[in-house]
Amino acid sequence: MKDWKEETKELYFDKKLKISEIAARTGKSRQSISGYLKTLAAYQEEKEFRKNENQIKRKAYKREKNREYREAYRNRVTADTMKREHDIAVMLLSHEKYH
Repeated sequence: MKDWKEETKELYFDKKLKISEIAARTGKSRQSISGYLKTLAAYQEEKEFRKNENQIKRKAYKREKNREYREAYRNRVTADTMKREHDIAVMLLSHEKYH
């Protein structure tokens, strides 16, 4: 059976789990996991890599949300649009009725 340090190393670097997830699996505190990882040479590089990945994901998420908001804004129903649609419907119906 692996000791918690070996398992932590594997879960963090190979399986890309978060510190809180590793703590839950190993039964150690987040502080213990974090403290141990900080002693490893590859930790800073992995931390920077994850930070950059998260920034990319966050930008993509923001782009998608902004697109959704713009689309919703374009398609929103206002009193003016309802009145215009009503007036058009009235004209069409009256045209059908009287012609």
